[in-house]
Formats: sequence, structure tokens, C-alpha cells
Amino acid sequence: MAKSEKLSEMPARSSKKGAPGQETKMIRKLYKNRVNLSDEQKNQLVEMLNVRLAEAADAYSQAKFAHWNVKGLNFYQLHLLFDKIAEDLEGQIDEIAERITAIGGVANGTIRQAAMGSGLPEYKVDAVSGPDHLRALINMLADYSVALREAGEKAADIGDDPTHDFFNQMIIDVEQDMYFLESHLESGESQ
Repeated sequence: MAKSEKLSEMPARSSKKGAPGQETKMIRKLYKNRVNLSDEQKNQLVEMLNVRLAEAADAYSQAKFAHWNVKGLNFYQLHLLFDKIAEDLEGQIDEIAERITAIGGVANGTIRQAAMGSGLPEYKVDAVSGPDHLRALINMLADYSVALREAGEKAADIGDDPTHDFFNQMIIDVEQDMYFLESHLESGESQ
């Protein structure tokens, strides 16, 4: 049996100490500040932003997984593209976390907190070829974009137009990255 086959048979150890579980805590604290929102608005925004923070971290890790593991035709170009998308998502992680803290909340941004908080589907970890990773990343970014749109609408409903605008810019960036990925699969036929 080849070495890579042995590795694929290794069981996941989700119950090992330190995995998301009872030890992982989400901090729900609001610091006093002069941001012109009520505490109720701030709490709603911080809760929603922390979910987006978890999803941004999850999306980043999925893009890095594709970057590290893509094989086959156009490897180098896709390797670089996937890394660029990961960098874009990494920037969103920082922006979301800083928006949380600017409002007065705590950014729950550890990997374990992200694993507990993300609503994104699991990445297709058995993907190998460029087209498989492209499809997996497109699907992930589409789900993430929907979550950002919902967050923007919720921010508007809460009465925070700056956070609504904040999400609109992120949507534009994510949709641009989706376009770059989808263009690799485009055959010239209309969808």
C-alpha cells in the first residue's frame, strides 16, 4: 500500500482534547464606547458579525486548502489564484474582527471558535484536480456571498447603515473572486 493511501485511511479525531467542544467559549461582552448605537443594536450586530467572522475564517481555510492541494493541468496558475483568493478572505477576517471591536464587542476569532460558529458547508476535501477545486471554491464563495448579503440586510434592519455598506463592499470583492474562478470553467456557452 502506498504511503498516501495509508494517510487517507487515518480516522479524524474530532473528540481529541482541544477540538471545538465544551472548552471552546464564545465571549459575549460589550465594552462601553461612544458609537452612536444602542446597546441592543450593538449586541445584535456583534452576534451577527461574529458569525460572519467565523465564516470568513472558514472560507479562508478552504481557499488555503485548495491552494496547498491542487494538482494537474494549470497547477501553477490555480495555485497562485487560490492563494490570492485566500489573501482577499484573510483581509475580510481582519476587517470583520475590527468592526466587531469598534462597535464594542469581542471578536471570537480563534480557529476553534470559527469551527463552532461557521455555517458554511464542509469543503470537498477529496478534490484533487483544478476543476474540482474550482467548483468547490465557487460553491463556497457563493454560499459566503449569500451570508454576506443576509448580514448586510440585517445590519440595515438593525439601523446601522455603515455596517450595511461595509458588507456591500465585501460582497463586491467576493463576487469578483467568484468571477475569476468561474472564468476558468467557462466554455463560451451561455449558462
